[in-house]
Amino acid sequence: MARLILTLNNKVLGNQLVASGEPVTIGRSADNRIVIDNKAVSAHHAKINFDGQKLIITDLGSRNGTLVNNEKVARSPLTHQDWISIGKHIIIVDLHETLSLEANAEQLIARSTAASDAEQTIVLERETFQPTWLSFDYLSFLSAHKEDFELTDQVVAIGKNPDADIRLNGIRAWFAGTPSATIAKHGDSYTLTRRGGWLRVNVNGAPVESSRKLQHQDIIAVGPLQFQIRFVRRPSQ
Repeated sequence: MARLILTLNNKVLGNQLVASGEPVTIGRSADNRIVIDNKAVSAHHAKINFDGQKLIITDLGSRNGTLVNNEKVARSPLTHQDWISIGKHIIIVDLHETLSLEANAEQLIARSTAASDAEQTIVLERETFQPTWLSFDYLSFLSAHKEDFELTDQVVAIGKNPDADIRLNGIRAWFAGTPSATIAKHGDSYTLTRRGGWLRVNVNGAPVESSRKLQHQDIIAVGPLQFQIRFVRRPSQ
């Protein structure tokens, strides 16, 4: 089960659980699971549901669009701590129900009469807020139970060498380079470069023989290790 944390002006207003087989709809109409009373929000704006093991957001043809990490989407998978912008409100994805909730009673808005029968339905008042965005980029591991790796260094080395930022282990590590690949930051972009060893380096299933510029949600494989690069944009205040 995942949790959606609703915020406005960087204040937590409430949260909504998402269970398998129980989609959460978001919009201005009172029949949504999350009701946002704001003219910038369409009557039925977006839907969030589980598709297998993946949490998916789908824009329902909204007038002003749905943004995930400041990028407009029609349908997109969601990962832990993604930020969804709908009108002036931001929804934080909490896949593991581990994020702290610090809202007080004054920050929660009373439910409308039409929505009062729906448990956990939240109605938000109209406010004007335009956040400024901070970058938060990281690697999410797909083939190993490891914590997300934040991309804060200028160059990240992946290989079998003891000083590698991401170290390869196991039998196949014998074929790795020192390092096998590096991810280098250039301004706001990242480049993956194959360095050495016998392990294949792929991006989205295609081999990388020299270098390749990385895009949001690219899936990188260095031998048995797979991870996804994600570019997150968060409001600073």
